[in-house]
Formats: sequence, C-alpha cells, structure tokens
Amino acid sequence: MKKRNKKYIPLAEKMQRKMQSKLNHFYEFDMTFCIEDVNYQINQWRDANHMPDDAYCPEWLVIDTYQQQDLIIALKMQQVQSPEYWEIAIASHFINADATDVHTINFYIELPTMSHEQLMSGCEVKVNRGAGIKTRWKGLQDEMIDHWKNEGCPDGYELVKSETMLKAQAKFKNAQMLNEHEAMLKWRSEGTLIARLKSFGRLAA
Repeated sequence: MKKRNKKYIPLAEKMQRKMQSKLNHFYEFDMTFCIEDVNYQINQWRDANHMPDDAYCPEWLVIDTYQQQDLIIALKMQQVQSPEYWEIAIASHFINADATDVHTINFYIELPTMSHEQLMSGCEVKVNRGAGIKTRWKGLQDEMIDHWKNEGCPDGYELVKSETMLKAQAKFKNAQMLNEHEAMLKWRSEGTLIARLKSFGRLAA
C-alpha cells in the first residue's frame, strides 16, 4: 500500500492554529483573600498619598495587595472576556463584645456569565435561588448582607473578618492579552512583576 504524504503546514500557520486553540479555551483563575485586610492596605496607601476614599488605585497596588494572584491580574489588566462562570465562597466571622466567642456565617454561590463590575455592583442577570426561583443579582456586598440577615447573627456580635475565595472561568480577549498574562506570571515567579508595573505601567509582552 502506497504511503500517503503528510500535508505540509507552514510554521506560521501552525503557530496561528495553536494560538487560536488557546484563545478558544476556558481558563480557570482564582484568588483567596481577607476583605478587611485588602481594604486596610488600600486605605493606608490612600492616606499616605493624601488621596480621597474613592481615588483611583494604580494596577500595581491592587495586584500586589491581592498577593499577585492570577485572577486579580487577569481582571485588573482587563485581559479576559466577561467570565462565563463564577464560584464564590465567603466565611464571615463575627465576634461578641467580650471577645470570647466567634460566630461564623458561610456564604456560597455559583453565578452565570457576568463581568467583574456586574459581580460587584449588580445587574439584570437572573440567579438561581433554589426551588425554581430566580431573581436579579444585587451585587456581592448586598447579597452577602442579605444572607447575614437571613441566617441571623446573635445580638452584640461584630464582623471582624471575611475570608473570601473567588474562582472564574473565562477566555482571553486576544493573543496580546494571553501573551501579556503569561509574561506577568513569569515575572511574578521571578519576583519582578510589581517593579515592572511601577516602572512601565502596562507591559508589552
């Protein structure tokens, strides 16, 4: 039997196909953090720089405050499309006035496609509440506060710590954003990411 010749594919076309395959792939990003610690560090920077509470924070500051985790890099540098899946878990710890007891309320939800801004501020996306009920997403903070009310917290307890885990599945916007993200992860492993961001702002990967 005559052996068929393998079709020749130019290197440039091979690389283009490989990149397109990577762009069609959903990537999972995640980060864990304490809400109060993040807010404290950012407020400290604003105070030290005589900035108002709603002042814009540079990318390097936010990325460093969240410990350079891949999700905050992808979101803050706007490298990905609106995530098509979110997973959120928050353990809110309340302590009584005598500091002798801790009461914890756990919050968990999975969300459909929405942007990070919509996740935080709310949108018209309907969220499954169970028992066939779907209502609009109010925004993460409002949803969490409503959950506290529904779960109930003993009188005299004050919130002291909110341990948070976020996961998101998303595609990169384009090849430039994918290359930039991979370069930033490389510089993170080398310990030079924040210095590069401070010096050059957006990085050319």
